[in-house]
Amino acid sequence: MDDREDPTLIFFLTLDETLPSAFYTLDRSLREHGLILVPVRIDELQRLLSLTEQTKITVLASVADSRELRLYTDQARGLLKYLLKSKRLTFLLLSSFSRLNDVKTFAMTRNFFFLKYPINARLLSARIARYHLVNSEKNIKWPGGRRAGLGAVA
Repeated sequence: MDDREDPTLIFFLTLDETLPSAFYTLDRSLREHGLILVPVRIDELQRLLSLTEQTKITVLASVADSRELRLYTDQARGLLKYLLKSKRLTFLLLSSFSRLNDVKTFAMTRNFFFLKYPINARLLSARIARYHLVNSEKNIKWPGGRRAGLGAVA
């Protein structure tokens, strides 16, 4: 039997048919941490959430120019607000447009993160790797040990 873990998948929300340059940059730096970046469209994301057995899915999106801003607000923003309410999706939005910051809307669920451009790809990938280490299902273990018993009471 093989003891290697399955690679952790991070999904990159694509807004157009072509992949942006941010995808390739992030893919290179995430592979250094053992994470694989997979492109996904918004309609595929909804299907992925309904079919997967994972309890948490991490999705990145990059909005770098006004064309991507228009595509994001028209196609993805409304559906993402609905999907984020399920709390199975963690969404990281990389953008320089501050009006896309929906942190106040999802402050209680803590599954929406807005990161302003410019951002260092290595720093971002290290943060994502740390996030997965902390939130992995294998790390959910009570650190306090066992509860004390009364022993032999005579």
